[in-house]
Formats: sequence, C-alpha cells, structure tokens
Amino acid sequence: MAGTTATTTGEQGRARAAGGTAGRAGSRPAAVRTAAGVWAAAVALGVAESAVMAADLVSAGTPWGELLPGLGVRAVVYGVVLAVVAALYGGRRWARPVLALGLGVVGTLSLVVEPVTWLLQGGLAEGLPLLTPHLAVVAAPRALHVAAVFAALVLMYRPSANAYFRRG
Repeated sequence: MAGTTATTTGEQGRARAAGGTAGRAGSRPAAVRTAAGVWAAAVALGVAESAVMAADLVSAGTPWGELLPGLGVRAVVYGVVLAVVAALYGGRRWARPVLALGLGVVGTLSLVVEPVTWLLQGGLAEGLPLLTPHLAVVAAPRALHVAAVFAALVLMYRPSANAYFRRG
C-alpha cells in the first residue's frame, strides 16, 4: 500500500506539473460542477437556437449552402466554449474570466442586440407580437440561453467556487 500512495502522490505531482488537477476532483464544489453543467446547457440551447433559425431561413428560400459558413463558425465557437467549460470543471483558474468575458459579456450582448434594436426602432409602438407556436419555438431557446448564462456566471463565482479556485 505504501507503494500505491507514493505512486499516487508522484502521479499527482506530475499531473500538476503538466497543468493537471489530479487530486482536486474530489474536492470540486457543487457550484463548480453545476456551473459547468449549466454552461453546457447554454451551449446546447445555442445549438437549438441556431437550428431553429437555420430552418426558418431555409423554409423562407435561403439555400443551405449560404448558411453553412455561418453554421460552421458557430460550431467552432461552441466547440471552443465546451473546451473552456471542461477547463473550468477541471479547476483551471483562467477559465472563469474567459467564460465571464466571452459569454457573460460578449455572448450576452450578441443575444440581446436584436431584441433591443427592435425595441429602439419602435417595435413596441406596433404592440407586442402575439405568442404563436412559431414565436415560442424561436424565442424560448434564446430566453433560456440568456438565463443559463446568468445562472452559470453566478454559480462559478459562488464563495465555494472562489475558495476552490484560490486553492489551485
């Protein structure tokens, strides 16, 4: 058993030297685990919103070929975000500010600019749009996406998460 402890300690040291967090996974607070899950849900909601918007554009006559570059960029962005979420889950300190600035600020602005622009251009003067099934399918993923981003931001800066990232 003594050999196992030495090996484990040696593996932990090598993992830390390589930038890993071996030994910290068991101490990962619920706030960090939940924040990572909510960030992943936000990405899934972004994918759903992209799919709905693409389907709308195709049904309006836009050829798929015109949508592919934009969808490709979104796929790359979602992949990078998921990698940063994995880093957050793994205890990497840099992941919190990257997510907070990248998704919390820039991402949220990209989600709210369209509705805010509509409001500023007098959208309310025409009255609120009727809640149709189509509008619900279009608006629900975006609203849930924004809510997930805010929830994940709060979770990853909870006191237990702050203590966890300070220890690293």
